[in-house]
Amino acid sequence: MEIDNNVKSDEVQKLVIELMKGEKGNLMRKKTIELKKKAEEACVFPSGSSMANLEKIVHLMQTSSK
Repeated sequence: MEIDNNVKSDEVQKLVIELMKGEKGNLMRKKTIELKKKAEEACVFPSGSSMANLEKIVHLMQTSSK
């Protein structure tokens, strides 16, 4: 879904309807929800990748200063 500089209102209307009610819009919403869940898992849960990497950094800082 892309709009160039020479756009007409009916083209915008079609794209908005497709985004809100069409299959492409549904797929985009599903993918967005999946990405949100993955981001939350990575950041919030102790077993998430962000938490694991943060723990590695803290451990490296603690051991390198001794």
